[in-house]
Amino acid sequence: MKKSSRQESIIVNNFFTLASIVMIAITIILYSKYISNDDYKNDNLKDKVITLSCEKEVFSTSKVYNQKLLNESQKALDKGFYRLNGQYKKATYSDSIIEDFISLFEVDNFYIKAIEKEEKTNINKFLQIDYEIIEYDRKDPNKKQKDCKFCSGSILTTFKAEQKEIFKFYIDFNLYDKNEIDKRIDCTIKAYRNNVKKL
Repeated sequence: MKKSSRQESIIVNNFFTLASIVMIAITIILYSKYISNDDYKNDNLKDKVITLSCEKEVFSTSKVYNQKLLNESQKALDKGFYRLNGQYKKATYSDSIIEDFISLFEVDNFYIKAIEKEEKTNINKFLQIDYEIIEYDRKDPNKKQKDCKFCSGSILTTFKAEQKEIFKFYIDFNLYDKNEIDKRIDCTIKAYRNNVKKL
């Protein structure tokens, strides 16, 4: 009598153990399939940045250094809490003409037009926008890109928050043409906004 009741209790225990294992396995499968996977897929959709058509017209490249600061920085830009700081990187082996061709004041105005908000003065915290107008030096013996036969220069723009780089955008321009430079700067600001995630 004792043996059979013992065997019955072992069978009952084994049955409940097996049922518990099956329930836990089903819960894990359902969670991973329907809950955690959906979150993962949504994150991928948020992270995907579609390249703008203006970025494809000429060679361009961008890099996000700090996504959180980039997201927050757009509010500062939209309110006019930014500072422009421009400079030339002139050709050294060829005769430089970039400074005679376009002034930094004109380039600043192209940025302001693209941002659609003037810089505010007397502010302590702001988004720093550093840019370089780089003159293509055809006679430079150390140049790495020999395939840039038609470009006249490029624009490198770095967005900074409290001296930390948050976003960088590089784009070529083909001609010494102010309208083209205006267009490339407009593309720069659009690419910056395009990389801000709508979280």
